[in-house]
Amino acid sequence: MLTETKADLRQAVLNQLGKGKSQAIPGKLLAQRLREKDTRKIRLAIQELIEQGYPVIGSASPPYGYYLAENAGECRENLDQLMSYLKMIARHHKQLMRASYKHFSGQMRMGL
Repeated sequence: MLTETKADLRQAVLNQLGKGKSQAIPGKLLAQRLREKDTRKIRLAIQELIEQGYPVIGSASPPYGYYLAENAGECRENLDQLMSYLKMIARHHKQLMRASYKHFSGQMRMGL
């Protein structure tokens, strides 16, 4: 690993990120460049960068990877994609709750 601390890793990740969608870099490549064994620490560093106010985008459509948003449009596109995921997860949660109740009624207690 090239970095000594979480702050060093955050800075190293930030230095690797290009500006704009065309500069997206896959997480695996980021990990390789920074000599990390896997992408977990990279993802955590990216989350911390976002929490610090950097507009880091993770694109799930080509070009795949992470980049710094170049404009508000790139942010809006990613926010729309994230909202779509949230809705999908909420539907899945609701359907699984129904299926669980149907199949395991009386056996499960749902925590509040």
